[in-house]
Amino acid sequence: MRTLYLGSVVERSGKSMVGLGLAINHPGPVGYFKPFKERLICEGERIIDQDAYLMRKTLKLDQDEDEICPFFYDLMSPIGMGNIIKAYEKVRCSCELMLVEGTRDITTGYLHDLSGMAIAERLKADVVLVSTTQPGDLDRIAMLKQLMGGYELNFLGVILNMTDDPAPVRLLEKKGVRVLGTIPPMEQLTRFTVKEVQEALGAEVIVGEERLDRTVQRVMVGAMMPETALRTMRRFADKAIITGGDRTDIQMAALSTDTSCLVLTGGFYPDGQVVSRAYEKGIPILLARHDTLEATERVEHLIARIDPDDKKKLSMIKKAVKDHVDLDVLFA
Repeated sequence: MRTLYLGSVVERSGKSMVGLGLAINHPGPVGYFKPFKERLICEGERIIDQDAYLMRKTLKLDQDEDEICPFFYDLMSPIGMGNIIKAYEKVRCSCELMLVEGTRDITTGYLHDLSGMAIAERLKADVVLVSTTQPGDLDRIAMLKQLMGGYELNFLGVILNMTDDPAPVRLLEKKGVRVLGTIPPMEQLTRFTVKEVQEALGAEVIVGEERLDRTVQRVMVGAMMPETALRTMRRFADKAIITGGDRTDIQMAALSTDTSCLVLTGGFYPDGQVVSRAYEKGIPILLARHDTLEATERVEHLIARIDPDDKKKLSMIKKAVKDHVDLDVLFA
């Protein structure tokens, strides 16, 4: 059995998508383990890790989410490495590939020798990094390669996500980092519906109940002067505008452009003229109790969300990884 540790160079690198693509492309049974919970969702009365839910459902795993993703990382009171190894052994299957998914940043836990590198070393797992090609991310890849030299690890290389530019590949390989694949941007994976926004926020629908199936392609925060906001909002279609419930000026400006929904924060109900205009244009208004920052963070997390029942999206991910990643190296 081969164990692969999938680590993220930076938050929102697409690690979960790449991990899923690897798992569903493997010709044999695949097991899954993620030591630390991160993005939490509600499933019935349980609070579970979103990635664990996705992998359990997609791979039809026997264990539940709390077994395959059992712990929280607590900086002040961390669990021991022994607990992680014990939890891993509990879910390890007699399969050809065991996929271990790390946190948003492979260095998380470094202070207590619980980083992804330390865990991979103890599990004798081969390490694969996932990254975007932002300049700072490329620097971090080189830094992590150097850092991994202090561990007994087999670093296979890096998968670059959301790029089709060959320049970063040449640069990294010149520095001795093997690039296992480059996955081009897939705009379809970043789209979600107004209904998903409403569920993520637990928001009240003020108007537009019948239009919750509208697609959202971009999230914008309305915290600027109305004239500036209007110029910016006119440039983008199918957007969710998040703004304070007391910002009637921003709300009216948004309703004069191609907007998928208005998210009003702070628990303030909108002015009557805003409700009337939204009703006329068929634009849903969602009332959230969160402040603007928290609401924005919750909605932006939807960008990386993959529904295990979305067959079209799963097929797209499978093809992207198959076509653009060197699976022979990873599955050898």
